[in-house]
Amino acid sequence: MTKFNTLTPNLGLAALLAAAMLPVAAHAGEQTRAEAAIAAAQGKIDAGDKIGVAQQAPELQGQARQALLSAQDLLSHHQKRDAIAAAQHAGELADQALVSANSRKAQADRDRRSDLKDVAVSAQTSAADANARASSAEAATATANNRADAAQQATMSANNRAEVAEQSSATANAQADALRNPPAPTVTSVAVTEHETRTATSAPMHHRVHHVVRRHTTHPVLAKSTTTVVTTSHP
Repeated sequence: MTKFNTLTPNLGLAALLAAAMLPVAAHAGEQTRAEAAIAAAQGKIDAGDKIGVAQQAPELQGQARQALLSAQDLLSHHQKRDAIAAAQHAGELADQALVSANSRKAQADRDRRSDLKDVAVSAQTSAADANARASSAEAATATANNRADAAQQATMSANNRAEVAEQSSATANAQADALRNPPAPTVTSVAVTEHETRTATSAPMHHRVHHVVRRHTTHPVLAKSTTTVVTTSHP
């Protein structure tokens, strides 16, 4: 009994000391938890700022930052439980801001790809229209050239026909003039000229029989020659 009575006061003192230490330990644990929650929320907000969450989801990111400031203020006033709750809420808002930013970024990427696709389709359509217009213009040019060639050939043919008609008209006019003004008759004059020419002719001579040498004597004889000159005059 004596020994038990001796231990009883010691156990009571230890129980009192343990009871006194519990609030201190609990207090230290809440401080650590609050600081950890605030640090976690701060890390999420900073990470979101680096990837552009503030631009993609500015409202949620702003709310998360305000909740973090509130948690820091509560912790500075030793309101550890409220500070923990505020820090946790700030972390949740930062997570929501990150999700919203990613969703908006994905939607923006889809919209950009869709716009690029629309631009590409529009460019292809415009190119096809331009090619069609170019082909049509080329065909129109070819048609115009063909028409110009045909018109030039027609002009040349008309000129040739005009020249032939002009020559035919000149010939017809000449023939008409010839019929209206017949040529003057041809006058032929004949001139006859007679010339007398004295020529020597042999006349027989009678000689005596007795050894007389016969001689032939040439006597001139008159002969006539006629020259005819024909003169033709044209009008």
